[in-house]
Amino acid sequence: MTQVIALGLAAETMLFALAGFFLLWRLGYTIAEAGAGGILLLFMALSLIHQVDIFIGSPWPGLVLELIILVGVLTAGVRRRHLLAGCFRTVGRLIGQEQFACLIIAGGWAVMAILAGIGYGVAEFQSVKGGEFGWLHGNMALWSSLHPIPPLNAPALFYHTSRFGLAPGACGFGVLAHMAVGFSTYALARRYAWPPMALTITLMVVSMPRMVRLAMHPCAELISVAAIVVCVLLLYRLVEQHLVWDLYFFLLCLSFSIDAHPMSLALVLVLLLLLTVVMMRRHGWLLCRELIIARPIPMVMVVLLTMGLVQVPVFALNLVHGHPLLGRAVVFDTDGIIGATANLIRYLFISIDPTEAVRNALVWLVGLDLKQVMTGLYNMTVVSLFGRSGASAEFVPVFSGSGPAGFGPVAALLVLPAMVHAALRGPRRLKALSVAWLGYLYLAALILAWTADNLIVLSPLYVANGFMVAFFLPPWRLRRRGMRLLQVLFVLLLVLAVIGNR
Repeated sequence: MTQVIALGLAAETMLFALAGFFLLWRLGYTIAEAGAGGILLLFMALSLIHQVDIFIGSPWPGLVLELIILVGVLTAGVRRRHLLAGCFRTVGRLIGQEQFACLIIAGGWAVMAILAGIGYGVAEFQSVKGGEFGWLHGNMALWSSLHPIPPLNAPALFYHTSRFGLAPGACGFGVLAHMAVGFSTYALARRYAWPPMALTITLMVVSMPRMVRLAMHPCAELISVAAIVVCVLLLYRLVEQHLVWDLYFFLLCLSFSIDAHPMSLALVLVLLLLLTVVMMRRHGWLLCRELIIARPIPMVMVVLLTMGLVQVPVFALNLVHGHPLLGRAVVFDTDGIIGATANLIRYLFISIDPTEAVRNALVWLVGLDLKQVMTGLYNMTVVSLFGRSGASAEFVPVFSGSGPAGFGPVAALLVLPAMVHAALRGPRRLKALSVAWLGYLYLAALILAWTADNLIVLSPLYVANGFMVAFFLPPWRLRRRGMRLLQVLFVLLLVLAVIGNR
């Protein structure tokens, strides 16, 4: 019975995602944009539905709403099946143009989905009320009086499976978020590169070990990162064409990105400021005001939905009962500019991730331990100059493999240099985006003390800016042979990441 429920939930999830994809494709989104946006529409719809369930304390409202939506999706699909066939033919032609990268990416998602247990519920909870998300099924008013509540955007999404005693992997939410990241990266990279290079950049991002681990073991971090990457994509669309639906979608996705980590709120403010700057510069205040007031009723509905996704009820409950606003304590940096400078260097060191396989190979071949080398360099620079300023925990280098997962060698060797290059030499739009992200990194270094959890800060930074490598490596700088070599290296990184997290 458990497997039947898991398969049914997986099929329902895929139908809803396809419905979101087709809706956006009909609104003029490209296939990649519609793929990423459709997944985020699915996430936000299920999250809002189940947040109502959680606060009411009953799964029945969600079940009724899901049934109504399912009937509507099936009816619309039957009526427009001829349009769906044309869309799939277009996708087939795109895959045929660059088969190697497309098949590797699709194969990676399929393997991750199987290993994550999609459709089978292999990670079944011992008890719905005893599992990781068991607190979602109790009396929320009573729970909030005793314990802080984290933002419910992702946990409410996982309630979709936990109400039946199944883990999030049963519906593949982690793999879907990973797919949204891949589709968004491709759509953004296409602004600066031809399809083969854009697919290479996509393969680079989806092969990051931390992203693979989060895809196979779903959590709020990857859901939030996927929402942020879609926000960057929508930011580009808003600059290119002033459509009010893109603005609504941007606000919803940005609100949905809020999770229990404090920098998620800071990132919301950074992207809102960036939106204001680029929109004012591109379209002017009068056009932006017209865009907002053109459709007052939809705007009111979006504001109400945004209040739910911004977690106003959760924040209110936490404040009333004297709990931390985001449901977790924040360790602040109390050493000011000196601590921030030290933390920036720590973020640079933690970005250097040669992977565990490379470390073991060097130990075996020449007896050189990269962990000792990096620890020595860290002690010679950060410890000798700053001591423990800005830190509340010891710094430990990351080598992705069976242990903690970082971002692989691509973050330090490609993404970070591409961001700096974009800030210095990029066009105005790319320069503004890169400067905003570097400002976000400085805020993280200034606000938060260094802990082992600070890798979370870098997830949106490196994933959302991976597409900048397409501008950093134009065709005259990277020929076909070099691009194929990069693809092979990224495939090896993806395989190692999947094996290390199976």
